[in-house]
Amino acid sequence: MSGDTVNFEGDCGQCENGYFGAKSSTLMEVGQSATINGDSPSKCMLANDGGKVFNIDLKANAGVYDYQIQVEAQGPVGAFSGYMHLAFQDDTDDVYYLKIFSSKKLWHTVSYNSSRPGIKAIYWSDKDFTVNTAKEAESDFQVASPDPNKT
Repeated sequence: MSGDTVNFEGDCGQCENGYFGAKSSTLMEVGQSATINGDSPSKCMLANDGGKVFNIDLKANAGVYDYQIQVEAQGPVGAFSGYMHLAFQDDTDDVYYLKIFSSKKLWHTVSYNSSRPGIKAIYWSDKDFTVNTAKEAESDFQVASPDPNKT
């Protein structure tokens, strides 16, 4: 793997109950992208009715929030197919959530502040979920889905 990519190891496929997750022994830092089990996220991060994640990047962000997780994804296709639910855990154990609804392949963003912004775990499911962590505080973050600044 190059220094621009961090591999997350864990579950693979569509999760219909609870949530799937993948963790990395190396944090995904600003300027890096994620792979899952050594391959594109599109091979493992799947949802019902064709929903999937294609790319995950961590970027520096100008403005109120210092960091931004950029996710290229498409949600489930069809009436009443719902959302693809995602979550990202940083090195402080804060968790940032994102729901993908549009069945078009688009970029979505989660902007956040953190004293240790590296991403150590990624989670996904067909249903809404809360990641079990020892941390009780609420994370402060902002979601743009789809992101109007990316095409």
